[in-house]
Amino acid sequence: MARSLNFQQIEAFKAVIQTGTTTRAALMLNTTQPSISRRIAELQNASELKLFELHQGRLRPTSEGKLLYKTIQKHFDGLEKIESVVSILRKSGTGALRIACTPTLGSGLMPPVVRQFLQKFPNTYVNIQTLGTPQLAEYLHQDLCDVALTTGTLDQKDFQPQVIKTSSAVCVLPLDHPLKNVDVIDLKLLKDDRVLSLSDNEEITMQIKALLTEGKDSNDFVIETTSSITICALVAAGNGIAIVNPYVAHTFAGQLLIKKLAPAINIPVQMAMPIHTAPSLLTRHFIEILLAHVETL
Repeated sequence: MARSLNFQQIEAFKAVIQTGTTTRAALMLNTTQPSISRRIAELQNASELKLFELHQGRLRPTSEGKLLYKTIQKHFDGLEKIESVVSILRKSGTGALRIACTPTLGSGLMPPVVRQFLQKFPNTYVNIQTLGTPQLAEYLHQDLCDVALTTGTLDQKDFQPQVIKTSSAVCVLPLDHPLKNVDVIDLKLLKDDRVLSLSDNEEITMQIKALLTEGKDSNDFVIETTSSITICALVAAGNGIAIVNPYVAHTFAGQLLIKKLAPAINIPVQMAMPIHTAPSLLTRHFIEILLAHVETL
């Protein structure tokens, strides 16, 4: 009969999956290799499942092991969120502000806003989480942030988002690109260029591909990534051209060319807060500083 599992066995199992060997798992958990091996053996005996097989000197999970790991990882992710909240609350005696935003806004919009905020409220503990828009929605649902910002789309019914700024996308090119002396890039001029893009389900990618469909072969879109930051780095290294939001583009100023685009592609910045919790005084002050800053852009 299968027996109950304990936390030490599950922790050892997770570490072996992540590291591939009991020796590295022991280093991760600051224990001994025999201890890890014993816990894994106990786990397999208790569950009556074969969770690993030895393959070229490493422990490779079986299909049962992979399924168990996915379930365990969900619970550990939940624990990490709890620990993050506890850490914020522990430091909140001086006041705490929890900001969640997309990585491009985290690098391109937040730094000067946070600097101004901390100049006014220097003892505030600020926690900034950079996440994709679906994860931002989850954070808002779970009250894990005070304010969220994205260039993506948040559900109007769930979050009542406010568009705080609408800017135009820009074209980024390598410094030695033949169009370096052109002030405004017409999309028709890009018919011979390799285009770097975000995934197909991103709104800006859908707009770009719709505008570039005429005269463009699908092979022209050969590099796809989930991050506009990565796209800009790839463009700076000469891997092609891209159309991105202006906030991330200007963090790479001097490393690539930033050009206006025609026809224009609008990039709205949406702000939302948890709807079941009233914003704190610090959140209101932060939003005031944020709105004043975006007006200057």
